[in-house]
Amino acid sequence: MLAQNDVVADLRARLGRVQAAMAERGLGGLLLYASGQHTMLRMDQIMYLADVRVLGPHGVLVVPPRGEPTLLVTPAWDYARVRELTWLAAVEAVEPDELPERVALHASDLKDPLGLGGQQGMPAAFARAIGAALGREPRDADDLVPDLAAARTPVELERIRRAAAIADQGFQALCQAAEPSLREHELAAEVEAAMIRAGAEDNFGLIGAGAHNIAIRAPQHRALERGDVIVGEITPCYQGYLAQLCRTFILGEPTPLQREKYDLLMRAYEAGRAAAVPGRPSGEIARAINEVIGAAGYAEYCRPPYMRTRGHSLGLGAVVPYDLTDDSSPVLVEGMTFIIHPNQYLPDTGYMMLGDTVVIRADGPESLTQTPVRLYWKDA
Repeated sequence: MLAQNDVVADLRARLGRVQAAMAERGLGGLLLYASGQHTMLRMDQIMYLADVRVLGPHGVLVVPPRGEPTLLVTPAWDYARVRELTWLAAVEAVEPDELPERVALHASDLKDPLGLGGQQGMPAAFARAIGAALGREPRDADDLVPDLAAARTPVELERIRRAAAIADQGFQALCQAAEPSLREHELAAEVEAAMIRAGAEDNFGLIGAGAHNIAIRAPQHRALERGDVIVGEITPCYQGYLAQLCRTFILGEPTPLQREKYDLLMRAYEAGRAAAVPGRPSGEIARAINEVIGAAGYAEYCRPPYMRTRGHSLGLGAVVPYDLTDDSSPVLVEGMTFIIHPNQYLPDTGYMMLGDTVVIRADGPESLTQTPVRLYWKDA
């Protein structure tokens, strides 16, 4: 585990890269927005620099061209938590309706133009209030921080490795707990509890079961039955960073057809991994997966509504390379992390899942989740 001074050094280096990028764009200051509306598919640009997540309705990080930023948090009662967790010296508690004017006060010391990031999660009413308080519209800089965060730092990667290990423990709990008559939400609770004990602070978990699944979904009150195909998307969060594991578990002996089709997914997965090397467009991963599945006679099932993406980045800390689709274009760089998952609905067997969180290396992807790649089952 990295010492706290190593974490702070890592965060200072991130700030330095952001301020250098601001200078390249001619920005006199940068305003970063975040709120308590967190999602695994959207980056938290404040967390990337402040190492703390906003829980209130709004938060703004005011980044000057030189020196340390000022973090404005709402509501005021959240100050103590933020003060304890962040490395930043300048933290101010503000009530939500006072925040635009306080942002404008800090921005008055900065030169134009101002950049604005984190707009994807910003309510339109708050954007209007910020513009009115500033007296001018800031320049769109929504891509500045995400582009710099595409490759993981040592601190980020250590946290993702820990999240990946927690995901592995979550799936182990699923395999141990799954029994006929246990309800889906009870199984999900067993997985969640195991990961919380292992250090998870959150989990985006989808677990569904049935003889012929249409897609992954949230767990329901339905009781498990012998022969069920249990599909799980397990996504724990550790210190603000996510890892995801996708696997398929059968409650009973798999049929020859189920084994055959899961072997198809494993071949597609390996083809996707082979395409995941630095310097190549991320869309090549999806095309490689689709080629394998399409060649088996399922080309029409390689697009919506049967599948959405062949993988994706995991938010809060970063969002590049976004969704892995045929036409996605972000170029892979060493140090990127995301999940590759050829999850697929097949008319013969229903929806099955397979996927791992990987980090891009010079010689190909390294799997961070360690659960062996195979179909899982147990006698019921």
